Amino acid sequence: MKKAIFCAVALLAGTVMFAQSNDSDVLQVGVGNMSDVDQTGLMNDSDVYQQGLRNDSEVDQIGIRNESKVRQVGIRNTSEVDQRGRRNNSYVGQLGRGNDSDVEQRGRNNGSIVAQIGRNNESDVYQQGRGNGSLVVQLGRGNESDVDQRGRNNGSIVGQLGRGNEADVDQRGRNNGSIVGQLGINNYARTYQQGRGNGSLTLQAGRGNDAWTEQYGRNNTSLVLQVGLNNDSFVHQHGLGHNSSVVQLGAGNGSVVNQHNL
Repeated sequence: MKKAIFCAVALLAGTVMFAQSNDSDVLQVGVGNMSDVDQTGLMNDSDVYQQGLRNDSEVDQIGIRNESKVRQVGIRNTSEVDQRGRRNNSYVGQLGRGNDSDVEQRGRNNGSIVAQIGRNNESDVYQQGRGNGSLVVQLGRGNESDVDQRGRNNGSIVGQLGRGNEADVDQRGRNNGSIVGQLGINNYARTYQQGRGNGSLTLQAGRGNDAWTEQYGRNNTSLVLQVGLNNDSFVHQHGLGHNSSVVQLGAGNGSVVNQHNL
């Protein structure tokens, strides 16, 4: 009887330990691909797939139930994922040559998706807090995206199609939302949000357009649409419930919007 109980306890303990184990899967096809996975904690999951020449992936997970998936196909793509906390989720997909992605997550339930297709695209995502979400899609060559989210339930979408486009998004607070869409060559978009419930939409099509949007406070909304060449927009909102819409069609237009409460 004692032997049966001992066996049952041992089996149960083994099952619990297995359920709490970390999981790592690496599949490499090609020449000179490198993968480094470090896991500390419980039930973290990492999947790495590399196909091609000299792709490089690094995954660091510390905490509980973090999940990372990295897919690299091509030549000399680089991915770094650093997760600390609980239930953070990251997906990185790279197709092409010389693409670079860096994802850093701190906290709980943050989610990041990075998709890079082309050459020499660069994406940096930093998330600190809870429930933040980021989507970055880069198609083309030499595009750059930097997303920094700190707080809770902030959402960011960056879409870049073309060459040499740059997007910089910073969110501080809660429930802020930003969308940046860039089509063309050498467009620049900067969005800064601090507070709660602010919303920004920036769309650029053409070449050399520049949009700078900054929001401080609550429930401010901004829309910027630029189609053409070398248009310039600056929007500053400070306070509560401001609304701004800027549409620029053509070349060399300039707009400045400042909104404050009394």
